[in-house]
Amino acid sequence: MADGMILIMESGATKTECCLCDEGGDVHSRFRMPGINVASMSRQAVTDALTGLAPIARWRESVTGIFFYGAGVMDGCRGDVEGIDVLDDALGDIFPSSCREYNSDMLAAARALCGDRPGVVAILGTGSNSCSYDGRAIVRNIRPGGFILGDEGSAAVLGKMFLSDYIKGLVPERIADDFSRRYGLGYKDIVSQVYGSGTPSRNLASFAPYLLEMRDEPYVGRLLADNFRNFFERSLLRYDEREHGIYVAGSFGYACRDILQDMGAGYGLRFAGFMQSPMDALAGFHCKGKRIGDV
Repeated sequence: MADGMILIMESGATKTECCLCDEGGDVHSRFRMPGINVASMSRQAVTDALTGLAPIARWRESVTGIFFYGAGVMDGCRGDVEGIDVLDDALGDIFPSSCREYNSDMLAAARALCGDRPGVVAILGTGSNSCSYDGRAIVRNIRPGGFILGDEGSAAVLGKMFLSDYIKGLVPERIADDFSRRYGLGYKDIVSQVYGSGTPSRNLASFAPYLLEMRDEPYVGRLLADNFRNFFERSLLRYDEREHGIYVAGSFGYACRDILQDMGAGYGLRFAGFMQSPMDALAGFHCKGKRIGDV
């Protein structure tokens, strides 16, 4: 690949972190745009999200490499996900001189947290995911299932647990009254947010900051513990490579790192590192001679 600019995009359900750097590692722009999920978003939604690239429009002819990491992507291939073709066409139009590579957000977390070292890697944000990484590639991935079938340990599932209790009158009265005063949501409002919205997991996760404010309340503490216990038992404990340590990416996991470490000790799980966003480490990874197609 000729010398030029590298655009790194790391996309979750809520936002896409973008970094434009040269091959010497100097960062020229850092910004956020809407999240892109190629497995679930329409062509128009993907196109609309990419309008967020406007801050780097003046470099459109200089970008020679794009590394996109996101939900719904199979590592190293396009598979049968139509949304990747939509995304690739759009990025090719915006950056006509670019070569482009697509990988999962899981690989982004693994490369950022572990580099070329092995480890078990988890994402705990709006959703959740986990994998075993051998220092080059993901060698095992227990499927996350999304917030309906899985995503244990995530902010969305914590929100779902709380709202389920709230609408059934199972939340302690003091907390329920405070929640009602702050948000003013009735039963119909909650159901509409979850079932009538195009972003239900994001809406559910939006209540996690409120719950973390009340983490010292015994009821909320139990919710958090149950959420993480399910993640440990249904995902992390099933990886045989745990001796290399467990690494966590994601703002929700980072905010709960003390809880994860304390609970993990009881399961024999050693958490070796936490990172809110993988972008800084990814920029370093790709500016150390990594090129499109390299592993």
